[in-house]
Amino acid sequence: MCVVKGTPEENCQNYIRILVKTGPNNLFVCATNAFKPMCRDYTVHAGNYTIVKEKGGQARCPYDPQHNSTFVYVDGELYTGTVADFAGMDPIIYREPLQTEQYDSMSLNAPNFVSSMSQGDFVYFFFRETAVEYINCGKAVYSRVARVCKYDRGGPHRFRNRWTSFLKSRLNCSVTGDFPFYFNEIQSTTELISGQYGGTSAQLIYGTFTTPVNSISGSAVCAFSLQDIADTFAGNFKEQSALNSNWLPVQDTKVPDPRPGQCTNDSRTLPDLTLNFINTHSLMDESVPSFFGQPIVIRTSFHYRFTQIAVDPQVKTPGGKTYDVLFIGTDNGKVIKAVNAESADSHQKVSPVVIEEIQAFPPTVPVRGIKVVRASQAGDGLEDGRLVVIADSQVQALRLHRCYSDRILSCSECVALQDPYCAWDKVENKCRALVGPAATDASRFLQSVATGIHASCPASKSLNKDAGSVGAISANQNKFPQDSIPNKDSPGGEIINIMQDEEQDNSGPEVSAADTPPPQYSVETLVMAVVAGALAALFVGFVAGYLCGRKCRKDEDDNLPYPDTEYEYFEQRQNVNSNVCLSTFSRLAPEPKLLPQEEVTYAEPVLVPQPPKLQSPKGTMRKPPPTPTETLFQFPDGYGFRGGPRGDNFGTLRSHQGDAYRRNDGFATTRSVKKVYL
Repeated sequence: MCVVKGTPEENCQNYIRILVKTGPNNLFVCATNAFKPMCRDYTVHAGNYTIVKEKGGQARCPYDPQHNSTFVYVDGELYTGTVADFAGMDPIIYREPLQTEQYDSMSLNAPNFVSSMSQGDFVYFFFRETAVEYINCGKAVYSRVARVCKYDRGGPHRFRNRWTSFLKSRLNCSVTGDFPFYFNEIQSTTELISGQYGGTSAQLIYGTFTTPVNSISGSAVCAFSLQDIADTFAGNFKEQSALNSNWLPVQDTKVPDPRPGQCTNDSRTLPDLTLNFINTHSLMDESVPSFFGQPIVIRTSFHYRFTQIAVDPQVKTPGGKTYDVLFIGTDNGKVIKAVNAESADSHQKVSPVVIEEIQAFPPTVPVRGIKVVRASQAGDGLEDGRLVVIADSQVQALRLHRCYSDRILSCSECVALQDPYCAWDKVENKCRALVGPAATDASRFLQSVATGIHASCPASKSLNKDAGSVGAISANQNKFPQDSIPNKDSPGGEIINIMQDEEQDNSGPEVSAADTPPPQYSVETLVMAVVAGALAALFVGFVAGYLCGRKCRKDEDDNLPYPDTEYEYFEQRQNVNSNVCLSTFSRLAPEPKLLPQEEVTYAEPVLVPQPPKLQSPKGTMRKPPPTPTETLFQFPDGYGFRGGPRGDNFGTLRSHQGDAYRRNDGFATTRSVKKVYL
């Protein structure tokens, strides 16, 4: 039935979209089931699965496996963001039995859900949708964060199956300025991360954002504070008073009490005024700002876009500073490793450092998922940590760091990596990964993530490492040795600023550099190329003109009139002009005599009469033969005119074949007349 409805056979399979462990030995699974969503409860016993309960998956699982949806299991309840119909036209945020308003663009307007999470009394949903507040100016997609209260039980009467706490706000990921440049389409988020940023404690959510596909190609990573999100939901509501009016903030005097969108002891006791207000005012006026004031990493490239992100939070470095290490997946199989070098000292500045790019999959395979996994049995787990990268048909496990390299031979080279995982060990005199409790000992390990330069390290041959060349928002003038970058023939592959240790296992994916910059040419080279092109064009034009001229002249010679009549021009054997000059005051000289037996050939027009044919349609239209006085052409006797009753008005040029060549309709061509002068 799925194929009969016009769905591709590949989509008419059973794709698992929800897998939740509801107890020590219980699993809850939902799948598409060939566009007929189904959910089951399983009990696990010694590796065997037993079906306990089965129910429909509508509003829990999408029909289409390609549809973007999300879920979170909290306190024994399943919260989902998906679609509730076969065509995908009914978006819904659902927790049995509550749901958002159906077919209401004020609540959800063609959303693409990205992720969801639970924090405190609320469940948060991250998605992108068509902006209803921008509809009067055109169509645009905005990134959103929405929330519902865990204790929401619906309202009275017609609101008994509707959320009474649903609110949403815009996420602002943009480059600041007089005319901000927005990255409007959210693609993924991380889990909630707690840390210290410039002496400030904050809970952050990192997300990848892109521009629309028909716009300037760009991607960015932005961070948002949970406190900023909460402050936005506590701010002003936004409304449109009339159909063609602008969207403006709602005055505080119009907001009912209790305030809509808050958690209450029993939402079924809320007054109708509050319920009606939140039903038409679910959008907040202010947007959630970026935590650092601007994107952390920006990449403008036509080759790929950001898809997924994972963060290894609060990695400690010698001296006690902590950094969040970002792993960003792209749609061409790459994983970008980056860090904000200013995050430990300030929450208002951004100094992005792109440490490396790893080609985890072939360029045609996008990264669908990415996660940092640690081994709990190995100290603090740093050494055995792995980065799990997921594609549609394969999975890769990568090392979190590649500090070991025989090309990194000095302290300054190791510090210039600016990798929180790597530091120079003064005891072993080598660059190594920070593992164990001694990793934070600043007297033994030398490192400087913020600047890439350490005062205890002697200067060495180095080069400027420009983070802007690999997609960061600004350039970092950090030093790194040129000879530490291997070529493409090296076993460890090509990297941006560090090497894979040749003594380690190099069976993993290739580590490749950023996009090669386009070649540049000098002014002299450009001038020479233009001059050479102009000379070549002149030469080709001359040759083409010469050949065309010869061709045209030959065609003119071949197109002389009447070639079959041996046509000749009359030629004077004597110079007529000289005779005229000699007899200026006398009468003109007589016509020069022709040589004996000289023939002159010319074409003579003749009348070719034709008797009418009564049985022919043409015969009925012709007039009777004209009298000699009506003849258009008068010729003297003997001058080729053949009198008689055959004469008519159809004078033509008769050909040299004579009367026998005359056509039956009376129309002949020409005849060749030769006269002999004796």
